[in-house]
Amino acid sequence: MNTPRRNYHLERLTNLTFAFLNAAQTSSGELTLDYIRTHITGYAKDNHGNPRSPEATYKLVYRDLGSLIRAGVPLEMYKSGDNTIWRLRADDYELPEISFTPEEATILGLAGKMGQGDQLATFSRSGWTKIAASGAGTHLTPTPIFTPINDWNTLGAHDLDLITKACATKQRISFYYQRTSASDYTERWMDPWGIVTNRDRLYLVGHDLDRDAPRSFRITRISELEILNPETTDLEPYGPFHEPPPDTNLQQLVINQLRQGMTLVDATLTIEPGKADVLRSRAHQQPDGTYKLIDVDADWLIRQAVALAPAAIVTEPQEIVTQIINLLHQGTHHGQA
Repeated sequence: MNTPRRNYHLERLTNLTFAFLNAAQTSSGELTLDYIRTHITGYAKDNHGNPRSPEATYKLVYRDLGSLIRAGVPLEMYKSGDNTIWRLRADDYELPEISFTPEEATILGLAGKMGQGDQLATFSRSGWTKIAASGAGTHLTPTPIFTPINDWNTLGAHDLDLITKACATKQRISFYYQRTSASDYTERWMDPWGIVTNRDRLYLVGHDLDRDAPRSFRITRISELEILNPETTDLEPYGPFHEPPPDTNLQQLVINQLRQGMTLVDATLTIEPGKADVLRSRAHQQPDGTYKLIDVDADWLIRQAVALAPAAIVTEPQEIVTQIINLLHQGTHHGQA
């Protein structure tokens, strides 16, 4: 196999650019010709390692500086005594600050994890196919990777596209929601605001038209998403599209709604090797060998700890420990009765 030839010119330009950037961030931003010759690879010696004369070096430096200026790098030169000094105008080199409207930020948030799920990976590859048709080249061969199992894996490209469009254009949507696996499906209408991630779970957030209040619904419990057509659906009783109140934090809205139905706690526990997998799988092992659970339902934790004792023992918080001990004592008394 042929070894690609090194592009020494490109290497020098890259090294020179980073030298100016580093100088701008750590000092006055100024570089002298002598500094460039002695500190930046590619100038004091030629491609074969032979030393260059000072005159040859300076000509090469000036040529490369000219290349950078023609490429748009904002360099300026001035004299200080016998020294010629070059400086990068860092303020002109930095990209301007980018700001997004709430709608644009919502779309970017939705697209952030598109490639993680199987359906969305195909969706994103189809977009690349269109780009490649214009001349860009790469290999689309799937690469085996570890993909965590979470709600992103179940969100289909069609549903993501529909939610994205509805959020961007402020269109109302309908869907069927199942609170639990044993519950019946109920139809809900919503003014959608966005999708929020919380502990690898996805929640559709917006204004519930029937409840006339902000609500969030877990994506995996939603089906038959549709955009409501105002020409065939009577939406006038609900008034105009409900915008999120100013300074609304969609993430916090989801967390607050989850907390309304449960008491969330952080807990420390010990787990015997090879046992209590239901707790171990949700916990983070600590350096001292204990396990840490973050934001778990207190009632769920108590039930699991009682059922799995003594293979799993909660050591903190104390109020949870006390409730577990009381339940274990009650079970002992009932067994002796």
